[in-house]
Amino acid sequence: MKSSKFNYFIPHKGKYIFFNGMSKRFFFVSEKNYATFLDVVLHPDTNSYAQRYAPFLERMKREGFVLDKDTDETELLRKKFEAQRNEDLYMLMILPTYRCNLSCWYCIQEHQNVNLTDEMVVRIKRHIKKYLTESGVKRFRLSWFGGEPLIAYKHLVDITSYAQSFCKKHHITYFSDVTTNSLLLTPDRIVELGDIGVRMFQITIDGCREKHNQVKRNKDNTAFDKALSNILEIVKNIPNVRCVLRINYSAETLEPEKIVNDINELIPAEYRQRIEISPHRIWQLDEASISNNKIDKLDSMVQNENYSLGALDRGLCYVDYKHFNCIFPNGNVDKCENESLEGLKGVLTETGDIVWNGVHPFESYQTLSDKSECAQCKHVAFCMGPCPKRRNEMAQNSGRITCMHPDKDRIIQDVIVRYCENMSKCQL
Repeated sequence: MKSSKFNYFIPHKGKYIFFNGMSKRFFFVSEKNYATFLDVVLHPDTNSYAQRYAPFLERMKREGFVLDKDTDETELLRKKFEAQRNEDLYMLMILPTYRCNLSCWYCIQEHQNVNLTDEMVVRIKRHIKKYLTESGVKRFRLSWFGGEPLIAYKHLVDITSYAQSFCKKHHITYFSDVTTNSLLLTPDRIVELGDIGVRMFQITIDGCREKHNQVKRNKDNTAFDKALSNILEIVKNIPNVRCVLRINYSAETLEPEKIVNDINELIPAEYRQRIEISPHRIWQLDEASISNNKIDKLDSMVQNENYSLGALDRGLCYVDYKHFNCIFPNGNVDKCENESLEGLKGVLTETGDIVWNGVHPFESYQTLSDKSECAQCKHVAFCMGPCPKRRNEMAQNSGRITCMHPDKDRIIQDVIVRYCENMSKCQL
């Protein structure tokens, strides 16, 4: 046997985390047992270990920490990558409008007065029927994004109701989600969205009440309170809903005590476990500028107050999936929502087909093994490298795909620690 090249051994709070990037399995080891367990995992072929630590070695093999000597981990990773890319799940994202009732400074979207037409709604329904019938997928996820998708509420309800009915009739597993600033939600709309199968809402705040209201300015300066009140209505009225409260933070807005205290004012304790809080650095800002101590404190406070903390599981960007498309409000199509309306690569036809301009984007993506330093990196099994759009840009501009993290060893290690703390723990 041999030790996996994707193993990590990270000191943390007087113990050690043993983590495998491929399997994402982990366990905690006391300082007393660390040296012994480390040596067994690093040298599993030692003759004396085979008998003395047979049960432990069997477990390590099951969980990917040790492997047969002839195992090619790079090939295993490639197969895992391709299997994920070709899953039997169709994910369709619809941007029904480019309009928004807010103007957050970091938003990636162009807020133009472009909206789905009734004719495009008909085409989308035909597309859903055609794709689900012909592709052989067994699962369907319908996601709403924008702009602010609730501006196009009538079209959203129309298409979502159709998708729910079609999937039920044809025994296709169905799931729908909405990413919204929530200001256009009402109690009646929340109930209606639950009735048509919306089972996930992502709502974003930008720090504590004061900071959020500075970013998301509405006329009565109540954006924060409205967002949290709507989250409470969602978990009260929709069974089995996943409500994600995303916190976009910067060095300036990352104030753990203020954030959690302001949230607690509006969310009673009995509902907190049903709300997943997911902190995210504003992507335009340098990761190294953010205090890890403050991030850790926010994570700890969230858990102590009985909220669910979003797992930091790095995986493939959804754009990497074969069965993923994004329909824009002008009826054109691409594989990524972060594209300008003028540069979209596909069009949705009257028959519900997507016709691509040239090579299908999925076929054009550089894989991690093509011109990529990621293929040789220890962190790739957990990080999964840049998104496909970025991989292609790098390959075209410089001829090679490089790491996006300036201090990757520290950054990835910190993420792994948070991942392990936030997931179910096992203890040796």
